[in-house]
Amino acid sequence: MRVFEADYFDGITADAKPVLVTLEAQHLSFGIGGEPERFLLAAIRPQAPVGSARRVIELPDGGRLETRDHAAFDSLRLPAGNRFWRLLHFIENHLAWVLLALLLAVLAGWGMIRYGVPLAAEQVACMMPAGTESGLGEQVLKAMDHKYGYFKPTRLKPERRKALEQALAAFCARQEGCPPHRLEFRRGGDIGANAMALPGGIIVVTDELVALSRSDDQVLAVLAHELGHVQRRHSLRHALQATLSGLVLVALTGDFDALASGLPAVLLQLNYSRSMETEADAYALAALRQACIPPSAFAEILSALQRQAKGGRMPEMLSSHPGTVARIAPFKDGLPAGCGI
Repeated sequence: MRVFEADYFDGITADAKPVLVTLEAQHLSFGIGGEPERFLLAAIRPQAPVGSARRVIELPDGGRLETRDHAAFDSLRLPAGNRFWRLLHFIENHLAWVLLALLLAVLAGWGMIRYGVPLAAEQVACMMPAGTESGLGEQVLKAMDHKYGYFKPTRLKPERRKALEQALAAFCARQEGCPPHRLEFRRGGDIGANAMALPGGIIVVTDELVALSRSDDQVLAVLAHELGHVQRRHSLRHALQATLSGLVLVALTGDFDALASGLPAVLLQLNYSRSMETEADAYALAALRQACIPPSAFAEILSALQRQAKGGRMPEMLSSHPGTVARIAPFKDGLPAGCGI
């Protein structure tokens, strides 16, 4: 049996009542105005100690005890034979073990973000209804147009836009598995010559990209790459990965504000992984061959984008990807066999 002094708070008022606490083998008891209070040790919750601050014992009736008798508190938290609490107490009071625990937490978080999050995002994207994804895409495009001002209204003539829309429709008609999509034209401004696929199959192509291209085949080659992103739902998966990664960081840091403020920027600045870009390239190569469009058109426009990117903003198609020379190697062929002249 052990006796120690403490202040009792009933959980209703802020008044503290000094009490003498008796700690027995299975019970904790103290008297208030002559009326004894008795609690099973298994029912109380000692809070984790913080430095030399008063120790806190939460009681099952909503009240709590606060004491400066650290030794008595430790005997309560570390009863004889309870190896778990003894080990935890040992770790909490040794800096090296604390740093090791922190390192393990960081490694676990990195592992979740590096491997677990992409896999989870892919599964969630496959299960998400098309209507939900389309709504997200509309919100992102609206934010790009108005909230962030990334895009300006297109200056392409209506007949030029219509010609490209018809060319893309004919391109999709010559192949199987062309995903549902919607073509949007915008003036890129600081973004410059660029194209990007948003959730829900929205493909944005800038006036500057159209101006940079030397033929409709080059524009179609870029759009084929973006259709690859649409088919594999890369933009949705990327947004989900960012959200899930943020939740992992929240679990580690408790900072919800960073997640809430960072998500819009992530959605607006898509930067696909190398594997996603490689998948989109593979789709584009197969689609161009099937539509009898020279794959070299993609190599030509990619080289032009690479030259223009020096000293400026990196187009989405060039980001997070191996070197352009290695990337365009499979696209250097001319018309596929059987397509004629």
